[in-house]
Amino acid sequence: MDFQDSLRLSIALGLTIFLVLLRFDSDRIMRSDYFRYRSGWLGPLSYYGLVVLFAIGIALILPRGRAQLFLAPGDSGSLLPVMALFSGVAVVNGVALAFLRYRAILPLPMPLLVSRLAGAAANAVAEELQFRSIVLGMLIFAGGPDWVGPALIVQALLYGLVHRRLWSERDWYFLAGSVILGYAAGLATVTTGSVVPAMVGHFAVTASLFAFAGERLRTRPI
Repeated sequence: MDFQDSLRLSIALGLTIFLVLLRFDSDRIMRSDYFRYRSGWLGPLSYYGLVVLFAIGIALILPRGRAQLFLAPGDSGSLLPVMALFSGVAVVNGVALAFLRYRAILPLPMPLLVSRLAGAAANAVAEELQFRSIVLGMLIFAGGPDWVGPALIVQALLYGLVHRRLWSERDWYFLAGSVILGYAAGLATVTTGSVVPAMVGHFAVTASLFAFAGERLRTRPI
């Protein structure tokens, strides 16, 4: 590896670390005083836009960046089956939570549903870019093909860690669920070679919670 490649890799690693640290502080950023007295959508839009810009920058810096970060089309034969399976499991999870925890299906009220689903879609895209595209892609790039298994575990645990607010706001179900979601999304990404199924599955998980148990969850963010 020559000096130029080493420099590009160092910059990509630095941007990756900064992006993870940014996720740890995302709630405070989106609810800061700067955005509080402006349009309510401006804070989230600014944060999600920043994530996309970082992802584009890292992909441009790395050699074969799109493929290494799972931003390429991937294996077309496995995309639809994986997305269908992920979405099916997401629906089962939402129904199970509603009946086992709350004994009834209690969807979000319609006035809240549209805005929450739009937020869920933006959050799914941003978090999958951060963890399944960039973090997982960089871990595999650094460790090689033999590092895929450990990389899946590391990124899933890191993903659970950034949801640390769940430790006080929710119980073990949601904390464990964030780690399981991170691992499943990572496995879907590696299997298909694309981050798109993980984005679809992530959105399906959140949308199912809103659709089946959202009324009991709406007072606190998931």
